[in-house]
Amino acid sequence: MARGDLGKGLMANGRQPIRGSEARAAEFEKPVRQKRIERGFSQKELAKLIGITRQALHSIETGRYIPNTLVAIRLARTLGSRVEELFPCWDRIDLPLLSGPFPGVAGGRRIVLADVRGRLVPYPVERIEEGSGAFTAADALLPGEGRGGGWTLLSSASAIQRSAFFLGCDPGIGLLVERLAAVSRDRLRWISCASEEAAAALRAGQTHLAGCHLPADEARNNVVLAREALREFGGMLIRFAQWEEGIALAPGNPAGIRSVEDLINPGLRFLNRDPGSGSRALLDDLLRKRGIPEEAIRGYETAAPSPVSAARAVRLGVADASLTNRACAEAQGVAFLPLGTSEFDWIVPQDQTEHPTVALLLDLLSDRRLRTEFAALPGYDVSRIGTVAARFEKERDRSNKG
Repeated sequence: MARGDLGKGLMANGRQPIRGSEARAAEFEKPVRQKRIERGFSQKELAKLIGITRQALHSIETGRYIPNTLVAIRLARTLGSRVEELFPCWDRIDLPLLSGPFPGVAGGRRIVLADVRGRLVPYPVERIEEGSGAFTAADALLPGEGRGGGWTLLSSASAIQRSAFFLGCDPGIGLLVERLAAVSRDRLRWISCASEEAAAALRAGQTHLAGCHLPADEARNNVVLAREALREFGGMLIRFAQWEEGIALAPGNPAGIRSVEDLINPGLRFLNRDPGSGSRALLDDLLRKRGIPEEAIRGYETAAPSPVSAARAVRLGVADASLTNRACAEAQGVAFLPLGTSEFDWIVPQDQTEHPTVALLLDLLSDRRLRTEFAALPGYDVSRIGTVAARFEKERDRSNKG
């Protein structure tokens, strides 16, 4: 198994050590050799097809020689791949799990990896698993607590190149993960998190896509969030689905919750959503309009990390009421009190539309079968799926025009 080392001068595919971060890249399986074997070529056959010697191809495969542009293009075409997939060049490793919008997961060793604008970005697998509710295959293992050594790589460079991150709290993204896997080897890595967190990660260059669903009538809404996140990149805000949001309640509503005002019952165990989420913003708006102080609700400061976990807490009897959406409430077999609707939109940087996984994902939005499946989810309206809600230019492009 290939191994790398945090903070030590290891080589990445025969190049100089990657600089500019607290960590340096690990040594991956050589993509050219891997692709050649997958396509059934011998070294001699492939070398002849692209017009180089077998010895030169061997040097390329072992990372001792980086070919010129023409040879790299011929290799990519012959192997049915992309140049950047055969010759990944990560100029640094970014570590959001240590220093970005997300804290590290205590004891977490398994991580997933993807290339975001030439930076190798890792996230703890636990961030994916808390949204999906199932174990997820990792790309690498970190050394255990108190142990030396480096990363243990479980995926090849080409697999990591084909990965894209999507950060957002819509559990429907899990359906897209499965749809994408059914038609392509490209991998969508969905990490459930609040709208503000997702936008912050995108702004920091730590994800390919972000989802948001802040209330449309508030000063801070999806358009504002997208504009801030896309200042350096430009891009667009794409409509995905409209949700019905509200309060999950035990079957039969034994607590007798009929409105937001009833949440002030001192005997009620309420479970909120995390700060920065659209659901919490919706609740705060309703409380403000009704003159209800946050501290009047027992459990207001206790938060669930996703709408799925919020509804599950009510089903398990951990909470009497929680913020979620209708689809999650019905999936957990609990009652639901609607409070309003929210638009779940995608923040899409312009340059990421050329990423093969992102491009395929955007194409899927026009698939009739996908639309039909989402329309069947309780409380989902996908009549405007795939439409562009707003476009944004790079900040420097706007200043040049000014």
